[in-house]
Amino acid sequence: MIPNKKHALVRHLKRYGGCRLYDPETRAYLAPEDLARLIRRGVRISVRDVDTGQDVTHEVVPPNLQ
Repeated sequence: MIPNKKHALVRHLKRYGGCRLYDPETRAYLAPEDLARLIRRGVRISVRDVDTGQDVTHEVVPPNLQ
């Protein structure tokens, strides 16, 4: 059986000031509900702070969705 590649990919998001999340793939800002929907669908998320370049995924993704 071939694994589903769609779920193996990581969606790289950018966090701007005010905790705004931007998805370069869709060219849109995400609301918290959008982020939760992606995670529940099995999309892996990676979030980087635009100002510092640091990985802030653990700060953005709620513990119950990790």
